[in-house]
Amino acid sequence: MAGFAVFMTIVTYGFLLIVAATIASIAMVMLARKRLPQGLEGRRAFLSICGFAPFAGLLWLIVALLIHVQISNKLAHQDCGLSGDPYVTLPNGYVLGSHNTYDGYVVAPGYETGVPFTGTGYVRGLIDLHWNGSIFSGTLFDADYRPHYVRGFTFDTRDLSIKTFDPPPLTWHEGDPSPLEHPYSYWNLYAQYRHHWPNYIFIALILAGEGAIAFRLWRRWTSLRQQAAQTP
Repeated sequence: MAGFAVFMTIVTYGFLLIVAATIASIAMVMLARKRLPQGLEGRRAFLSICGFAPFAGLLWLIVALLIHVQISNKLAHQDCGLSGDPYVTLPNGYVLGSHNTYDGYVVAPGYETGVPFTGTGYVRGLIDLHWNGSIFSGTLFDADYRPHYVRGFTFDTRDLSIKTFDPPPLTWHEGDPSPLEHPYSYWNLYAQYRHHWPNYIFIALILAGEGAIAFRLWRRWTSLRQQAAQTP
């Protein structure tokens, strides 16, 4: 469901950006036709540039986004922020992520999560999570454990052993709004170790590319306007 929501978000924004680029292209061509006299050398080529420039800017957004995805995945070892499965890599190499709000997980390097809520190298269904040295501890929402569903756990990273038990008092209970609102939610640890520098690089790429396109267009426009002013 989360993946579908991300897909629809991308499709919606993509459609709106195409519409915006089309409107900008038409407006720029109309303005250039109005302000540049007929017969001016280079006028036809500039009109073509005006029509293409907004779409070039849109294309650069896509390129910058693809670069951002690779930087996030390969260098920052986390999702790019548009994933249905957000995750970060902790300093010990473990991956902390979430398939959805009620299915947070922590998994050892080289392992994958499975169907059971606990298994070799992983714990799923996280509600709250604490990390102290080689031990992860917290509570999980175990749909296979009845009648209470909520269990406490410890995960020893030294031997990948996992112990579950009835949770202590004052933890999240079935029927509470969301693990997101719990003061010890695993999302807090997620936020603590999420890198923000890939976003800054993404913004810098956008500004550099779009600025280069705008500067090139402005220089050509200035040159043609000066040429028009000198033409008797």
